[in-house]
Amino acid sequence: GDVRGLEPALAYDFAANPVVCQISEGLMEFLPDGSMQPLLAESFEQPDALTYIYKIRTGILFHNGEEMNLDDVIASIDRVQDETVAGPMGWMYDPVESIEKLDDVTLQITLSAPSALFRYVAATTAGHVIPASAIEGFGLDLAINPVGTGPYRFVRYDQGSEIELEKNTDYWQEGKPYFDRVSFKIVPEGTTRIAGISNDEINSMTQVPPDQIETVQGMENITWHEVVGYTINMSTFRTDQPPFDDVNVRKAFAMAIPYEDIMANIVKSTGVQSFSSTVPPDMPGSAGDQIPAPVFDLEGARALLAESAFPDGFSTKYNVIAPNDVWIPMAIAIQQAVAELNIDLEIVQMAYDQMITLQQAGDYEGLMNFQWGSDFPDASGMLLPLFHSRNIPPQNNHAFYSNPEVDAMLDQQEEEQDADARNQMLVEIQQAIAADQPACFFEHFKWFMPMSSNLTGYEVTPLWYWDAFCRDLQVVSE
Repeated sequence: GDVRGLEPALAYDFAANPVVCQISEGLMEFLPDGSMQPLLAESFEQPDALTYIYKIRTGILFHNGEEMNLDDVIASIDRVQDETVAGPMGWMYDPVESIEKLDDVTLQITLSAPSALFRYVAATTAGHVIPASAIEGFGLDLAINPVGTGPYRFVRYDQGSEIELEKNTDYWQEGKPYFDRVSFKIVPEGTTRIAGISNDEINSMTQVPPDQIETVQGMENITWHEVVGYTINMSTFRTDQPPFDDVNVRKAFAMAIPYEDIMANIVKSTGVQSFSSTVPPDMPGSAGDQIPAPVFDLEGARALLAESAFPDGFSTKYNVIAPNDVWIPMAIAIQQAVAELNIDLEIVQMAYDQMITLQQAGDYEGLMNFQWGSDFPDASGMLLPLFHSRNIPPQNNHAFYSNPEVDAMLDQQEEEQDADARNQMLVEIQQAIAADQPACFFEHFKWFMPMSSNLTGYEVTPLWYWDAFCRDLQVVSE
């Protein structure tokens, strides 16, 4: 889909992130196994549970020719938290008590309480560094005038069509990048993407239609890459408004959905079924099968609806991104299924960038189908941003879910230093959320990145959307 903006403070989706991460960089970066190493930072240390110290590299130039300094780092952090920008990642800095310069190259961030997740922030776009002068000069127009220290610099953006980048000839990592230009094409139609990668007009893609996976895997000019992501495809209920402020309505709706049929006939091999949780079963802290998989039980659904405030059914809306080879057929299957409960479900289709705007505004009714990939290799990254009541839009609690006990547990697990005790808290949090049914949980979707067979240097990871993958891609040596 199309992008909403190309600056780090707004880059929080699977369309913008892959572009922004080629333009700007953070103090740290993720490695394929989920660990981290310094990037724009020369070194990092954490002397105690509350203190994070970064020493930045010197001599690194922004695309505008200015040298990066600590004032730029601090201005970039402030930008993420700026309410006028209304970015979706301000929550990542909630634990911060103070930020100070110890000298010209040393930054100290002190937390108000221990945080299991904060160490990862510097490797996300919330930690990307952009020039303070660009923040001041462009204001809100920075979203269409991106600048950073990354391997590629911004050239142009043709809305709904293409984003073009060119090689940063002053890039600080010697010898990189390897290409003069990189183009990100916005191609909504699956058949067009398949034709493009078949005839080498497209060198890589991330959205493969389920019924075309075997076709692409069999292409001689393609190397196939896939990984199960730290992901969830889910449909949130607007839990603060009727009819979905009634838990029996939510449970009845969810119980009327034929999950196994949807997995077999629509999702197919593009994902694995959820155990009624956003957390994938192989992720540390997952409740796994301690929570049962969603159950299709039409009679049980009718009984629950009969006990609710809407026993005779109701009309509501289902907001979904279109076009899409999974989400639209799924929406139609759900629409047909809940009609058995006398629920008239109107499917509201919208483009990707419009959905991102709607999510951050929080101005929707009924249900919202949306996809989440964890920011971090930690189960809390699939829970805290999505279900803590302080994270309602423009943050990412799109269900407007509020449970004081869950809030307290989410806060406690963040501060817990004992790994086993923390994992047990995470399991209990997932069980409590599942009992409240703030969403319908479908599949943990896979990331696909088929790539021209003459390219090497990168393989897709569960956190690929934070990677400067174009930096390392190169043509296979003859």
